[in-house]
Amino acid sequence: MRYEKAFYFWACATVLCMALIFVFSSMNSDASSALSEPMTMKLFGSLGFETLLRKSAHFLVFSLLGFLAANSFKYLVLEKKAYCFALAFASLYAATDEIHQLFVPGRSCELRDWAIDTAGALLGVCFAFLLNRWIIMRKRRKMAGA
Repeated sequence: MRYEKAFYFWACATVLCMALIFVFSSMNSDASSALSEPMTMKLFGSLGFETLLRKSAHFLVFSLLGFLAANSFKYLVLEKKAYCFALAFASLYAATDEIHQLFVPGRSCELRDWAIDTAGALLGVCFAFLLNRWIIMRKRRKMAGA
């Protein structure tokens, strides 16, 4: 029962992250620029780093998706396979996200964005793996000391 609650938590968080990605991808180019341009101006002034900010946002949100998916999949399959499944899942979602953008005015489907998204997902999955290993090692040390 405890594991069931944990799975639902991670699965819901994963779906929410996917929904967030979908909402941002559904914005036309004007709305998307209106959202990112003020932040770019605050961070970088008029240096023209909007593309860097946008690509960084892709990377970070897919890092989050990879992390959440890895923690969801570990309740569905053997933990060692969970990380591979999570990466494949996030990469596939990144591909569908790029295809979705073909149908949004002013947006495009770019292989480069898919690669950035997948690289972000890989970072998130690796972070989940390392964090879960660390938690397991702490529990083992605690049990050995008790």
